[in-house]
Amino acid sequence: MFHSYADVIRKYAQFTGRSRRKEFWGFALVNILISVVFSILIGAVGIDRDTNEYTLIGWVLVALIVLYGLFILVPNIALQWRRYQDIGWAGPVSIVGWFVPLLTLIVAFIPGNVGGNDYGPDPKA
Repeated sequence: MFHSYADVIRKYAQFTGRSRRKEFWGFALVNILISVVFSILIGAVGIDRDTNEYTLIGWVLVALIVLYGLFILVPNIALQWRRYQDIGWAGPVSIVGWFVPLLTLIVAFIPGNVGGNDYGPDPKA
């Protein structure tokens, strides 16, 4: 899981090639884990119980999660692009997935093409 996450970060803005389901789901699960940890921290120490407003620590945590979201934006887009290419679809079709997330969820479960395709060799090989 963490190896897949590191692979995506190493390929920060690489839109060529293909990405396996394992890489896609590893990256997604680590991001979910990070989001859950930040949410718990914000709930535990980031909100004043009396006023129900963010504390200074809460605002810092919110700023950090926003910065993290901006940091992973490009690798996430590139990963989705490569995932679409792994099943033989053109990378730009992934843009539709931003507006219809169910499409990307479906693509995330479809096995990639066995052997090479127009977008590169089989990443399992």
